[in-house]
Amino acid sequence: MEFKITEKFKNLEIITQSDYLEDVKIDHKVSVPDNETLTFRINKFKKLGYEKPSDGFVDILNINNFHFHAWLEVDDFASQIEFNIEKVYTRLTSIEDDYDAKLWVKGQTPEEIALWKTFRVLDTRPEIGDGKLAVYSIQNGIAPPNEPAIYYINRALAYKTNLTFNEYYEAVLDMLGIADWQYLFTEISLEDLKADGIYKNLKESLEALQKAFPDKDYSHYFKLLEER
Repeated sequence: MEFKITEKFKNLEIITQSDYLEDVKIDHKVSVPDNETLTFRINKFKKLGYEKPSDGFVDILNINNFHFHAWLEVDDFASQIEFNIEKVYTRLTSIEDDYDAKLWVKGQTPEEIALWKTFRVLDTRPEIGDGKLAVYSIQNGIAPPNEPAIYYINRALAYKTNLTFNEYYEAVLDMLGIADWQYLFTEISLEDLKADGIYKNLKESLEALQKAFPDKDYSHYFKLLEER
């Protein structure tokens, strides 16, 4: 089996070489499993109702933990960027009530708490410490082709994204932890993004990334920002 996403994360230090990145810190646990381990993982998912986990889905399970932090400085633009992907395999295969009570906030309705009890942390920004994070929702009866939904949490509000796990990890490799990139994959309106100042910051961040990595094509992300 070819692990394309795994290899990209393993080589992220090479991929992200740029004169516009400063103080890059990368800490990770990424490994390619042997055939016995791979078979065990696939069989475990089958027992949960996954008829045949896709190769790409199995691919992301090799990324146990991955933390990336750096300063992105392009012309007058300067910002910390960070992502911290947590190990998902054990939590995807554990349906019991190991919910993250720390996610709850004061004043949530019973309905909101019921939803948030299904959330498991996927991606955080621990050094920046702004409370922005991505989670996935573990619910009974959710199995491929219906993967657990991924939500983006900011200011104690949860926004459902249209990203699969594979798509999230691929986007992380492009976005490199710029703030609020997950909004690109939600149904939030352009007006709301502009009202909160998120549109301006996202556009400037994307422009900085495009200049820092001219060989990458960010036009798709600019389109997602504008066409909503």
